[in-house]
Amino acid sequence: MTNQATYPSPFVYGTRQELSNGYQPPTITGSNITSNVSPQLQSSSGRTARVSKVNLVRCIINAHYRHVVTPDGAHFLMPIDGGPVLIPETEIVAPLIKKIVADYSQRDVTERSILDALDVILNEPASPQLIGHGRTWLGQNLERYIELNGTVMMFPTGQEIMTQPQNLCPYWHPSNSRSFQAPSIQGDIKDLKAIESYITLPKDRELLIYTYLVLCLMPDKQQLALEITGERSSDASKLQQLIKNLVDPVRKETAIRDIPKTVKEIDRCAWRHHAISLEDIEDSLSPVVQRRLFEYLRKAPLNWKPVGCHESTSTLMVSRTCILSSSEPVITYDALSDVTLSLEMPPLSYTQQVSPSFSTPKQQRITGRLQATIFNALLTLLGKVHSQAGRMRIEREVPAKWRDFCRIGVIVSIALTRSDTLFWLQYDAYWKERLCEITEEEPVAQAIVDYISKNDIKEAIEKPVKAWFATLAEHQPIWASESKWPREPRGLGSALKRIAPLLEAQRITCYSNGKRGSYRHWVIGPRPPSLEETLRDIHEFL
Repeated sequence: MTNQATYPSPFVYGTRQELSNGYQPPTITGSNITSNVSPQLQSSSGRTARVSKVNLVRCIINAHYRHVVTPDGAHFLMPIDGGPVLIPETEIVAPLIKKIVADYSQRDVTERSILDALDVILNEPASPQLIGHGRTWLGQNLERYIELNGTVMMFPTGQEIMTQPQNLCPYWHPSNSRSFQAPSIQGDIKDLKAIESYITLPKDRELLIYTYLVLCLMPDKQQLALEITGERSSDASKLQQLIKNLVDPVRKETAIRDIPKTVKEIDRCAWRHHAISLEDIEDSLSPVVQRRLFEYLRKAPLNWKPVGCHESTSTLMVSRTCILSSSEPVITYDALSDVTLSLEMPPLSYTQQVSPSFSTPKQQRITGRLQATIFNALLTLLGKVHSQAGRMRIEREVPAKWRDFCRIGVIVSIALTRSDTLFWLQYDAYWKERLCEITEEEPVAQAIVDYISKNDIKEAIEKPVKAWFATLAEHQPIWASESKWPREPRGLGSALKRIAPLLEAQRITCYSNGKRGSYRHWVIGPRPPSLEETLRDIHEFL
């Protein structure tokens, strides 16, 4: 007689919440379970496991999962029939395994039995397999996959129209992830601007925001952090939540208000989110948290450490973007600041000025229909970027870690405005404003700007560093403490070397012209604009 039982789908991450959601159960029969059970099992840690229950758990897992390993050494349990994979960690899969065993054999198993069974399985040979990570992921031929409503769809290599792949596409998502609620069709790109019916975006920054949305859906690219600042009553929170729901919908904790203070706490967020959204940050972020957020923007190892264990037992290489909101800028770690898109939301008074009572009022809440329309437009834009990004060449000089953002931005701009001009205008205006803000925080740079302005300097001047030390001392900002101002000419030389790129971006020459005698000579002053800059200024004026 065939022994038969049903249990919830093994294709999902087995949290207690998911087990209660009523999945359509597959069937397991006695024929799936190996009958010859050995008297004893020896785990890789040398423990002697209880035979019956450990063998039962192991056989049930082997009946429907395959032990696989990725090229970077991460181990997974892959459903034979396809779908999301499991990470073989007891704390993660225990609720699902307990339910399976109870339905099959009417027996309870402990987490220790599950641990022993997984320990044995992981000590056996694993098959090599590519496993997708991220909200979208690339295949061997650079095709791009995305999961919509539980169905995996694919943008073929160099193409912008989605199709359904013929082969199984195993992938891993955090347990907290929710499927994109969208049909497997693409929408009208211009519907992306429907965001502006809900939120007043920062002036002349909308293309940067649209570009960031697409970048978030391409975790294989260099990610940027997004820092949104502004009054609490502004649209900052609304924009942050909208971006999070569009690029990484989750079951709970859309916004994280319990701000992480340690690497362990930020790693815990990374196990639950593809996009880490920290809302209403009141105090500064700790340096270690900022450093960890920076590491996640490209790819970093994410370690799983079981409770009570000091060593990691599973490691994934992951990319995580981050979205921060606060009343004032909170990013102080230089490396993270260099890859942060920092946007100040319009104050409430400005919003009321540009949206008077006689104009169309902003929607107070975003409807599911509006969000679906925006997402479908974003999906179409993603297809265009996927098909063209590999062929897009940026002729002008941009920071290395911003090149992916700029490639995407050019494609987004052409798709929405039929030209890349508006993107570059917004990009240049953003950096000009950002550099001015940074200059205000650098006392030597601020002193040089003040010296040029007050003395009506028209061209660059060469002086020994000792003379510059005396000249700039007269323009030392009042707010600059003694600890932030160079104490001797040699210190000034180091400061000039550090701020030279910052001044160059503001058309101020600052370079060393060699050493003569005891002191090095520096050339400082305004530089004439290049032909490209002149043409850009004329275009911006017009």
